[in-house]
Amino acid sequence: MSATFDKKADAASRRQGRIQKEQQEKRKMRIIAVTVVVVLVVLFVCALVANSKFLRRSMTALTIGNVNFTAVDYDYFFNNSYRDYQNYINQQMGDYASQMLPSTDTPLSSQIYDQQTGETWADFISEYAISQMQQLAQYYDAAKADVNYTLPDSERAAIDQEITNLKQAAESYSSMYSSFDDLIRKLYGDNINEKSLRKITEFVHTANAYSTYIQDSFTYTPDQLTAYYADNKGMLDVYTYRYFLVNADTVTKTDYATDDEYQAAQDAAQAAARDKATQIAAGIKTEDDFIAAALAYDPVANKDPSSTLKSYPGSWLGSYYGPWMRDNEHSYGDITTADMTTGTYVVFFISRDSNDYPLAQMRQILIKRDTVNASDYENGTDDPGYIEALNTADAAAKQRADDVYKQFVDGGATEDKLIELMADNSDDTTAGGLYDSISKNESHNKMDQEIEDWLFADGRKPGDYQMIRTDADGYHIVYFIGYGEKFCDYLADNEMRNNDYKAWQDSLAAVTPVKHWAFRLKQN
Repeated sequence: MSATFDKKADAASRRQGRIQKEQQEKRKMRIIAVTVVVVLVVLFVCALVANSKFLRRSMTALTIGNVNFTAVDYDYFFNNSYRDYQNYINQQMGDYASQMLPSTDTPLSSQIYDQQTGETWADFISEYAISQMQQLAQYYDAAKADVNYTLPDSERAAIDQEITNLKQAAESYSSMYSSFDDLIRKLYGDNINEKSLRKITEFVHTANAYSTYIQDSFTYTPDQLTAYYADNKGMLDVYTYRYFLVNADTVTKTDYATDDEYQAAQDAAQAAARDKATQIAAGIKTEDDFIAAALAYDPVANKDPSSTLKSYPGSWLGSYYGPWMRDNEHSYGDITTADMTTGTYVVFFISRDSNDYPLAQMRQILIKRDTVNASDYENGTDDPGYIEALNTADAAAKQRADDVYKQFVDGGATEDKLIELMADNSDDTTAGGLYDSISKNESHNKMDQEIEDWLFADGRKPGDYQMIRTDADGYHIVYFIGYGEKFCDYLADNEMRNNDYKAWQDSLAAVTPVKHWAFRLKQN
């Protein structure tokens, strides 16, 4: 019995071993199968992340306030910000702009913007773009929270028009863009489509329209405007004066052994300039004396009497002679000197204007004379050839202007007739040739002096018209529409409105950008 039992036990043990081994093999196969599936899923997701535009357009990459932005949204603002910066530098730096901008042949993330911090151009533009998104998100959240605000139909129409304009641009420049989608991808990023663009455009319009709605909502009484101007007239009044700078001699630091010696030399140069300016000022009794003294001191910088003449609001005067001009009542001919870092100013007071006059409104047809470049002539503006060419260009412009002016007068000399003649005759790029809220102030809608003198002449009345020649442009057929509010009230209203608007901006809830993993799907 025992032997038979032992054999049966051994057989049973062998069967149990085989069963356990088979189960272990099955478990291994299941683990391998699951692992393969997981790897395949991971690879699939990675491929999807790498290639799917859907994820870029749909998944939240950045949250600011209550607004969720996708990677495509971020790319839109990044590209817009980059173009804004390029345009700004091009306008400010002209021919030197290329030295201030990154290369277009290398990714921005590979180019260093700040050598000290290691910040790349992509970092710099990203920071600017996100700051713009933050501000818009604040406005957008405020608009959505305001139960009394609805996006105006005009803004919805503007959104549609913006999209339409881009479609028309794609058609007009078909040699550059194969389609509308091709155009917007090159402008805003490779993954954008019309649906995404429309959503972003509506967000931007809603935010900006609401901020404008708030700014326009403030109202002020005439008494409030008068009181504000009176309290701030030093900064708002316009000061007309003459000035020129008596320069201190240049002091080179490497010429001195110690900082104290260098500073002493600078002080001595400044004192000499001050003494010279004081001596010049003492000899000036009239405005003609001032013009002559400026010419004698620097015949190049001050060769034209207009070079020393300025007319600025008090807020533009700065800290050197501004306090003297603003804080005291002066009479025509008062003179002072004022030190600055490289010399001393000589200043001659002419007048102070409280802006108590009405703003003007006009339309014009502009007939420009052809450009004649003095640099094309050996002796510049003194060259007989230049003068002859200038006179010829002026005569041709006058002939054109005379013909249009006759048509205008023969047609009744009305505003409608002027508008009718603009399309085929005016060189003015201003919409409808309309100029509103014209002042005498350099800081706000100032016209050429010849036109200004006519607009603000005594007895000027709506419907008056005139052909006026200006040295700057050519011939202007001007139609006077009328006068509006007083400029002093306009300035007070503008200042108060800006202050109240700034207070509203400061009252908005702060928003902090929160980046999500999908932020990695951005292009830059």
